[in-house]
Amino acid sequence: MSDHPSSPQGDESSPPVPPKITGTQKLGPPPSYGPGHLGYPGAAPTNSLGYPVQNELGYPIQPGIPGYPAAPQASSAEPVNAALPVDEELTVDAVAGEVFHPPALTHFETKRRNPLIEAWRKVGGGSLTLSVIIHVGILLVGGVIVITQQQAEKQVDFLPGGGTQKGALASAEMQHKVQQKKRTSLNKTMPMKKIVSTNANSEITLPDAPPDLLDVPDVSSALGSGSLGAPGFSKSSVNLTFGSGKSMSSMASFVTLPPSMKQRCATSERLEKLRQNGGNAECERAVSASLEWLKSQQHKDGYWGQAGGKRDRAAMTGLALLCYLGRCETPDSPFYGDNVMDAIMFLVELSKKNPYGAITEDFKSNHGAYEHGIATYALGEMYTLARLGSKQLPGMREAFEKGVKLIIETQNKADAKNAEGSWDYYTKNLAEGKKTSNREDLSVAGWQYQALKAAKYTGLKIDGLSSAINRTCDYIERLQTKDGGYGKPGRDMHYNQWSLTGVGTLGLQTLGKGRTASIKKGIRFLRDFLTEEPLDWEKNCNLYCWYYYTQTFFQAGGEDWKFYNEQFLPQILAAQQPDGSFKKGRPNWPIGDAADPVYRQVLCTLMLEVYYRYLKVGDREEESFFDR
Repeated sequence: MSDHPSSPQGDESSPPVPPKITGTQKLGPPPSYGPGHLGYPGAAPTNSLGYPVQNELGYPIQPGIPGYPAAPQASSAEPVNAALPVDEELTVDAVAGEVFHPPALTHFETKRRNPLIEAWRKVGGGSLTLSVIIHVGILLVGGVIVITQQQAEKQVDFLPGGGTQKGALASAEMQHKVQQKKRTSLNKTMPMKKIVSTNANSEITLPDAPPDLLDVPDVSSALGSGSLGAPGFSKSSVNLTFGSGKSMSSMASFVTLPPSMKQRCATSERLEKLRQNGGNAECERAVSASLEWLKSQQHKDGYWGQAGGKRDRAAMTGLALLCYLGRCETPDSPFYGDNVMDAIMFLVELSKKNPYGAITEDFKSNHGAYEHGIATYALGEMYTLARLGSKQLPGMREAFEKGVKLIIETQNKADAKNAEGSWDYYTKNLAEGKKTSNREDLSVAGWQYQALKAAKYTGLKIDGLSSAINRTCDYIERLQTKDGGYGKPGRDMHYNQWSLTGVGTLGLQTLGKGRTASIKKGIRFLRDFLTEEPLDWEKNCNLYCWYYYTQTFFQAGGEDWKFYNEQFLPQILAAQQPDGSFKKGRPNWPIGDAADPVYRQVLCTLMLEVYYRYLKVGDREEESFFDR
């Protein structure tokens, strides 16, 4: 301690006690300390040991130094003021080898602030700047999160034929998972809703169902059309319709539907099409009630029809299946999935049992050809809609392809002359050992061409399909009479022109490109006929004819459809009973009333679904369904 200069801060080990101040004290500037021999401020006097000399109370004798207060007895004394000279700079002579320390009290002039900065601060610029910085930071963080998620999301390759086989399999697996997830969500979140209407012209209220769960989906179909057909059935027999479909087991890699089939599968779009095309909420209510009634009539083996006999069961099952598919009720449906699956398996098993894959239980009769055409049509439509599904349908593709092949092979060829392009009762002929025929029958042909149309929509490569369609169009156009009707003079009453003109005209609408003149002639014939004899459930309830009429006028669209819809819709809605079934009408020809209750039910249901099940050919001028 002897060599250490005393600090003006005092001895930290003995903190000073502030003196008690009494009276008024005049404090001047701090005392001045001149430089010592080394240029430092002078130190307090020390004793022989180098310690500061203290008074008797233990305080340093040097009064006025900060940290060293004067002794208590000196507190009343007037301190000596030693002010710095005015207007003179305090200078210290530099000593060689020493660091110069400027005097602590030297005055430094304050630098003026930028006026722009001052103005910015006055208007609150500091807070605004901070806010901007915070928001920019949030946006940057959000952008990083979005980019990261987008990069991490797995992409599904929907392009056919591209990439490696391994990549294609991975893409198919990923798409299957996506569709399965959507279906699971649908089953859990989509409740059944009933659309209530106070009258036939009520506005449609769209349900809350999330339509994007089936993004995919819409199915108005140029495909699905149906009509029962065939004069010549007994009073309780059934006339049939065509179909289209797809095996779920083989469709994992497909994710889209033909444009003509999409609108039926999205609830909001389906109801919007219903409204646009002249329907109302009562139509959808009637369809829902009808599907419930059909559900109650299905047998445990999956078929519809008479339990005691096998006649027409394949036809009835195919038509009922088309009714469910018309509203996109597939095996994945939360409401009717089991009913649809059982019906499909019933038809598939029939195909396995019969020669040539014929889907009928009455192979040796005239009815076999009608049944096979209808059932093949239904499986074809299911095959196409299976793109949206997740369930396996074992054997369905094979049954459908065999069915189409049988139809193509039994079509009348060139040696049949005027019957070329038509069909006869081909299952009966095959049972009798005949593979060809020169007999034509438009009522049989109606079911077969609808099955061919369904096959076209599946996208499967089927040998002879395009040629068969072209031969059918040529046959139908060749059969048309000069006044636009179809049928031959002199036949029985039920073969009169008014009963088959719908069959012929619809065939040209859906299959024939560039056949506009023939189509217009057919529409004009039917409109003139219905002007003279309007539809009436109690006078001319010929549901086989009505079914084809409904499709034909709908495809024409415009004023022709409006004219027909105003007759048709009130009649069919008024005929539905509280349990969802349709009462028996009064026909004006022997077998036109569809006496069988299931047959009557499916015809009426398919007619009510026409608003969203098909695309209007008339809206696409001369373009055929297959060119879309």
